[in-house]
This record gives sequence, structure tokens and C-alpha cells, in this order.
Amino acid sequence: MRGWMLLLAAFATACGHYTAKATVTVAVSGPGAVRSSGLQGDCRGTCWFSVPRDTPVHLEPVIDGEATFAGWSGACSGTGACDLAPGVDVSVAATFMAGKPRRLQVSLNGAGTVRSDPAGIDCPRTCAADFPPGTAVRLDASAPDGWDFTGFGGACSGPACILTLSDDVSAWATFVQRPANLAVRLTGSGSVTSSPAGIDCPRVCSATFNAGSDVSLTAKPEAGFSFRAFSGACSGGSCALHLSADTRVEAAFAAIPMFKVVVVAGGTGRGRVTSVPAGIDCPGTCESSFAEGTALALSASPDALSKFSRWSGSCSGAACTLGLKADAAVGAEFEQRRYVAMDLGTTPGAWWSASAGISPRGMLIAGKGGYPSQAFLWDGTMKAIGPSGGEAAAVNDSGIVAGNYPTSSGYWHAFRWKDGTMTDLVTLGGPGSWAYGVNTDGIIVGSALRADGLGRAVYWDSKGTVVDLGSLGGGWNACSSAWGINSKGVIVGQSCSDFGMRPGRLREPGVIDDLGTFGGGWGLAQAINDAGVIVGSASYASGAYHGFTYADGKLNDAGSLPGTTYSQLLAVNGSSVAVGTAFDPNRAVIYAAGRMFDLNTLVDGTPYVLTIANGIDEAGNIVAQGYDRSYSSRVLLLRPR
Repeated sequence: MRGWMLLLAAFATACGHYTAKATVTVAVSGPGAVRSSGLQGDCRGTCWFSVPRDTPVHLEPVIDGEATFAGWSGACSGTGACDLAPGVDVSVAATFMAGKPRRLQVSLNGAGTVRSDPAGIDCPRTCAADFPPGTAVRLDASAPDGWDFTGFGGACSGPACILTLSDDVSAWATFVQRPANLAVRLTGSGSVTSSPAGIDCPRVCSATFNAGSDVSLTAKPEAGFSFRAFSGACSGGSCALHLSADTRVEAAFAAIPMFKVVVVAGGTGRGRVTSVPAGIDCPGTCESSFAEGTALALSASPDALSKFSRWSGSCSGAACTLGLKADAAVGAEFEQRRYVAMDLGTTPGAWWSASAGISPRGMLIAGKGGYPSQAFLWDGTMKAIGPSGGEAAAVNDSGIVAGNYPTSSGYWHAFRWKDGTMTDLVTLGGPGSWAYGVNTDGIIVGSALRADGLGRAVYWDSKGTVVDLGSLGGGWNACSSAWGINSKGVIVGQSCSDFGMRPGRLREPGVIDDLGTFGGGWGLAQAINDAGVIVGSASYASGAYHGFTYADGKLNDAGSLPGTTYSQLLAVNGSSVAVGTAFDPNRAVIYAAGRMFDLNTLVDGTPYVLTIANGIDEAGNIVAQGYDRSYSSRVLLLRPR
């Protein structure tokens, strides 16, 4: 019985040992572990083990690196060790907090990329990242085309970078561009230059520039070629490059078709035809070739005795502009300038009139007429002026008339007339004086007798003071006379000399330029314009004389009309158009550009024969003298058509 009881007790004891156990479950979060004798190693994550009920259990937190233990939860609390004697199943949680992360900052010098292993850095997109303390990070650099990686700096140096992050660090990667070569190729005839300088093709067609340079190319075709386009790294009509690598550009030029332009000048007149752009200058160069598409403008300039009439052929109307697409032929017609005659009549009671001159711009005309002779001024109507028996010699735009009248002594005296008032002009001590011309300032020129009877060239200023201009001769041969004066005060006339009567320019008292003759002993300068062109007449050794023009130090023979031996030029305007007379028989003439014409052939619808032209104004109006079938003399105003 006792043995049975012992057996039963032993069984009861054994049964109690296997059923009285408690399970301990451990959950770990964060950078750490839980250590216990009941565990097979440190617990990371979730672990469990069983112990007899009420058996003491000791749990210790194990911290990784710089992490911190945040504390227990569940069956334990606090931040120290966890001691349990579980009588039932229990759960314990251990929470760890990571240490402060370490920041890696990457920067780039130049163009390239840097990436990290482990991932985080992908610069230039992401150039800063945080890593756990102690993390081993490798940086890899990659250079694009045209660039080279030269190395790391900062926390790394050299071509490689491996870091163990114990602190915040920075590193940089340096990339440099390779120099870029720019090459230009030409087709056709032209040139290409670069800005900045370097390319000047076809002489220098390849150049090296710093990587990253902005380069522009400019194409210029040679004459007869046009620039078509760029190709290669550029296209179209312009080329602007940002050089990051070797670059090739082509510039194409093509020959421009050329077209011939021919100008034919015709008509009764003369003139000149020129072109823009230059090429035509006819007469002379009346044919030239121009590139296709040229906007060619032709201009017609008639000479002083002509007017432009019209264009014909490839042009018509008053203007000629061609956009050349084919050969062109153009006619330019010039007409001899013609005139309309106006009979100015006579002063009241007179039956004839004779002209003396016309003002430069005011359309005032002076002369004489009637019997006894009477000076007149025409300003739209004929007015008798001055004393009876007098004559007008010249008039200016202000209406100042220079003239002459007979005195009671039998000698003539010069006078100045203005607005109804006549002023006698003094002599040089002798009995007589004569006026022949007047300028814009009212200075009158002529001649005056000295007490010894010699006539001298003089001028009278606006106050009437007389000034002796001297002579080329001396002694008894010291005579001279002044016939014309321009607005600049330059005087022309005639002077006695050892070689006869010479045409002269009287620049100041005692300073006279001998203009010369055509070999004879006589000459007379009668007018001068503001450009210094002088007109008059001079003799040949034969005794015949011709009108002349004097310019640039040269005496030019104006010739005479066919069938006549003599000619005189009496007046000249600012365009160097001169008028005068030729004889025998007497005919009024006009002269310019080396040509002399009988004015009778250029005047329409007049019954008068024009014998002499005394004046011409700046607009080309001419005052002339003519006679009709009854031999009645009239002053005629010839207006250009």
C-alpha cells in the first residue's frame, strides 16, 4: 500500500512539472536587440521561449551603435533591464531609436553626374542625402561627351571616393570641357567669318575655341554670287553655335545669273543716263551687266540746253526702275530745249525798245527805247525811268538799275536808280563815267575818266564812293573798264596793256588777271557767275573774234554759228549757260556744254528775228532783242518750255 502511494506521489509531481510553464514573447523594434539566457542568441524582431511558471526571467536591451533604447512596454516598463517571474504567458516589447543620421552633400564643378552606392545621391538632380551613422558610401562620377572628370575634392580626393559616415561631410566633383574645334567648309565663292575671331574662311577654315564658347558665323558672297544656306551644325541663313564638342558647318554659295542692260540715248537734245547701282554712265558706258534680282534705277540728266522727254523700251513714263529678271534695253529721249517769246512792248509813246539785261531771280528787265532815248524797267509792265536820253545797262533783284545819261556838257554820266530816285555817280576827276553792271549788293561797275582823260575801270559802292581798279598798262596806255560783277564781288572787264586790249579779272585795285586771247590783240570779259565762270569775247590774229568761256584757268573758244565769223557771249547764269550774239548776219545765240545754237531756231511762234541776247537768269529765262518785218526793234522775254 505504501509503495502505491509513493508511485502516485511521483506521478503527481511529474505531471505538475510539464503543465506549469509560461511562454515569454519578445518583440524588438529599431536598431537594437534583447538578450536573455532563455534565448538562443540576441533577439531581433519577434522571439519567444518558455520557462516554468514563476521562474525568474532576466531581459537586457542591447543597443546598436549610436542608437538609444526608448523603453519597454507590455509586461515590463522603463529603460533598464526587465526582470519577470511569469506565472502565465507574457509579452514584452523593446523599442530602440536610431542615432542622428549623417548628411552627405555633393557639388559639381562643370557638367557631369555623381551617384552614390547605397542610393541617395544622384547629382545634379539630388545632391544631398542622409545616411545612418557609420554607413560606407561610394561615390561614382560620370562625364558627358566633350567633358573630362578630373577628380573629387572635399571629403574625398583623387579619382575615387569611398566614405564611412561618422559626421556630416561634403565632397565635390570637378569636370572640365575639352577645347572644341570648329571647321567650316565652303561651296561656291564667298567667305565666312566668326565672332569671336578665329574663322576667316577660305583663308582660315578651322579654329579651336574654349569649350562652352558662343560662336556666330557670318557668310558674305563674292560679287556675282549669293549665299544660299548653312548646313551641318547650323541650317538656314544664320548660324549661332554653343560649342561643347568638335563641330562642322558648311556654307553654300551659288552663282547669280547676270543680265545685260543696254541704254540708248536719243532725241534732238543731249543728256546723261546713270544707274544705281553703278554700271551705266551713258554716253560713255551705255551697256553693263547686273545680277539677277538687282533693283536697278536709271536717272536721266539733260544738259543745260536740253530737257528729258521720256523713257522707252523696258521702261516707260517719267521714272525707270527695273527688277532684273532678263536682259533689258532702255531708250532715253532728250529734247532740245525750246522757248516761247513774249513781246515786252515799249514805254508809252515810244516805237522801239532794246534790251540791256535781266535780274538773276526777280524777273526784272532793263533797257532803253523811244526817241529821244529813255531807260526803262520792266516788272510786268514797261516803265520809263531816269532822265531823258538815258539808257539802262543792268538791274538787280532789288530793282536797282545801273545806267547812263548825257549831261549838258556833252559827256555821259553813270547813274544809280532805285524806286524813282536817281543818283549821279561821280567820276575820277574827269568829265565822264559809264555804268555797265550791278550785283546783288548794289555795287555798280563801269569806267570813269580821270582828269588826264584816261578811262579807268571802277566800282561804286552802295554809298556812291568810287574806287579805281587800275590797269595792266602804264602811262598813256593805262586805260581799263569793268563790265560785270558777281554776288561775291569779283569783277571782270578789259584793260589796256603792252599787248593790246586784254580781257581781265579785276580781283582788287591794282590786281588784274590777264585772261588772254586766241592770238589777237583784243579781248573783253563781260560777265561772271558765282562759280567764277567768265564769258566774253577775244580775237584771233586774223582779227576775227569769238565768244569765250573762262574756267579753271583755261580760255575756251565758244566758236560761232555756221556761216558767221564773229560771236560774243554777253551774260552767263549759275548753270554756266551763256547768251550773246553771232554775226554777220546778227543772230542771238545760246551756248552751253560746248554747243552754240541760234536762238531763232529754238523759239516757237514769233514774228521777230532775234539779233542779240543780253541776259539770262537762274531759271533760264532770256532777255533778247529782235526786229519784225518792219524792222521795228522789240525787247523779248524768252521763257523755256
